[in-house]
Amino acid sequence: MNNTQQQEQNLPAEQPAFFSREGIYFIALGGAEEVGFNMYAYIVDGKIIVVDAGYGFLNDDFPGIELGLPDASFLENYQDRIEALFITHAHEDHFGAIAHIWPKLQCPVYAADFSLGHIHKRLAEYKLDGIVETHSINAQRRIKLQNFEVEFVPVVHSLPDNSVLMIRTKYGNIVHGTDWRMDDGKMGFMPTDYQRLSEIAAEGINLYVGDSTNMAHDVSGPSESEIRESLINLVPQYKNTLVATCFASNIARLESLILAAHAADRTPVIAGMSMIQNINIAKECGYLPDLPPYVEAKQAMDIPLDKMLYICAGSQANYRSGLNRIVNGENKDIKLGKGDAIIFSSQIIPGNEEKIERMQEKLRDAGVDVISCEEYLVHTSGHACKDDIKKMYQILRPKLVLPVHGDKRNIRAQKRFALECGVEDTVMARNGDVVLINGGKAEIIGQVPTALLGVDRNQITDLGSQLIKNRKRIAFNCSLFISIVFDENWKLEDLQISSIDILEENAFLELREQVLAHVVPEIPEIVAKHDHRVKQIQEYINAAIRKDIFKATGIKPVVFSHFYKRGGNQADCNPEAMAQPADIS
Repeated sequence: MNNTQQQEQNLPAEQPAFFSREGIYFIALGGAEEVGFNMYAYIVDGKIIVVDAGYGFLNDDFPGIELGLPDASFLENYQDRIEALFITHAHEDHFGAIAHIWPKLQCPVYAADFSLGHIHKRLAEYKLDGIVETHSINAQRRIKLQNFEVEFVPVVHSLPDNSVLMIRTKYGNIVHGTDWRMDDGKMGFMPTDYQRLSEIAAEGINLYVGDSTNMAHDVSGPSESEIRESLINLVPQYKNTLVATCFASNIARLESLILAAHAADRTPVIAGMSMIQNINIAKECGYLPDLPPYVEAKQAMDIPLDKMLYICAGSQANYRSGLNRIVNGENKDIKLGKGDAIIFSSQIIPGNEEKIERMQEKLRDAGVDVISCEEYLVHTSGHACKDDIKKMYQILRPKLVLPVHGDKRNIRAQKRFALECGVEDTVMARNGDVVLINGGKAEIIGQVPTALLGVDRNQITDLGSQLIKNRKRIAFNCSLFISIVFDENWKLEDLQISSIDILEENAFLELREQVLAHVVPEIPEIVAKHDHRVKQIQEYINAAIRKDIFKATGIKPVVFSHFYKRGGNQADCNPEAMAQPADIS
C-alpha cells in the first residue's frame, strides 16, 4: 500500500464504539487472497452490508473435502447491524454458501432473478426457503438503505444477470466489480451497460474493488459469439462418441453446444441435475427463447453414441462429477476409448491444475482425443484481462483500487498495473484486514478473525481442526488397528492387528504373523512391568507393534487401539474407542 502505515492491532469482537471513525470500512472475509470464497463487508456509521457468500474449491490438502466457505462468525456478533446481503451473480463462488452463511447474518437478500432462482433452490435444500427474505433487483436496481444506496449495473460475465455494484455512502462511492469482462454482448444475456458505467463515474468513484483473475493475460480473449461459431464448425468434424463438458452455469455455452450438436445431426444429451436446473431457471427468467430441443440423459438410452453429443459438468475434475465417473469407467452408458473425443469447453480454476491434468492424461492414454482451449477455440473467460481492466479504469476513473478475486500473484499484479495506469493509490488487503477508506486515502487499521471452513458432507468443519489433521496423518502415514483382550487374570486372550493401506493383503498377513510372533511372548512381562495399569500396558503394546511395522516397512502408521479386560470395572479398563488415534512413537 502506498503512503500508508499498517497498524498491527486487533479489533476486539465486542468493540463498544463500533468502528467509530468516519469513513467506509471494507473487510474481505474471503476472496482477497484466492479465487473463490467471495464474501465482503462494508461498514458505514455502524451499519453493515455484505456482498456475496460463496464457496471455493479446496486443494488435495484436505482429504474428503472439496468445497470450502468463509467463516462469517465475526459478522454474527453484529447481526442487528447488518442491513442486507447482495449477491452479484449466480456462480457458486459468490452465492453457493448462502445456506450456511445466512443464519449468521439474518438479513434481507437482494439479487437478480437468475441468481434468485438458484438461491431459492439452494435455500430449499436446507429448509430455509420462505424463511429468508429475498428481493429481486430486476425491476428496481437501486436499493436505498439507512447508510447505503446500492445500484446493480449490468456487466457481461459467463452467465446471465451479472452486475457490478455501485455503493453510495455519505463518505464517497465504491464500485464493487469482482466478475466481469468486456464483450460484444451479442448473446443477449444482459450486455454491459457502458452508458450507466460512465454516468456513475461522473458521480466520482473513491474506490474500485476489482477482479484480478486474468491479470496474466494482456489482451481480451475471443467473444462468446466467436466461441459459438467455432463450436458449430468443430463438432461436425468428429464421427465417434463425443462428449463435451463446461461449467453448468454457462448458459450461453450450453446453448452453443446444443446448437453445435444440431449442426452435426447429433442429439444433444444433457446429463446432470445442475445443467438441467440452470437451463430451466434461465427459461423462467426469459432467456433461451429459441433453444433447440435436447433430451436428458435418462431419456437417451436408445440413441446411438455416435449420434449424440453428451454434455455434462465436471470440467474441474470434481470427484463426484458425472465426467469423473465417465473417465473412471463408472458410467454404464458412456464409454470413451480409442477414436472418441471430449471437448473441455472450460478453463482451469486455479488450484485444480493437477486434478485436471491427471484426468486429461488418463483420457489420452486411452486413445481419446482431448480438445481443450489451449489448442482449439472452445472457451473464453468471463473475467477481465489487463486490457479490459485498463478500459474500466478509464471509464470509472477511481481514486483508489483494491484488487481481489485472484491468486496472490495476480492480485499483486493488478496493484502494480493500477499505478501504471495512473490510479492515484492502491491498497492490497488480506482476508480479515480492516481497511478504512476516507476520501482518496485508505489505511489498514486492524484485523478481524477470519478463516476458511470445509464443507464435509453435511457438516461444516474447521480446516485446522484435529479431525482434519488426523485425516492428513492417515492419508500420508496409513492406519493400523489393534484389538487387545485380556481375561480376568490378565492372561492374553486375543491380540488382533489389521490394516488396509500399509501393504497389499497377502504381504500384510505375512508381516502380521511376524509381528505377533515377536510381541505376544513379551506381553506377560509387559503386564508385570507396568503393574496391571491399563493405559501403560496398552501404550506399550501399541508402541511395540508400531515399531516392528516401521522396521519392516518404513511406515509409522496412525494407531487405532481397542483394549478390553474381562471382569474389570470401567475405571480399570476404560476401553479406547476405535475411532480415536493413538500417536505412539
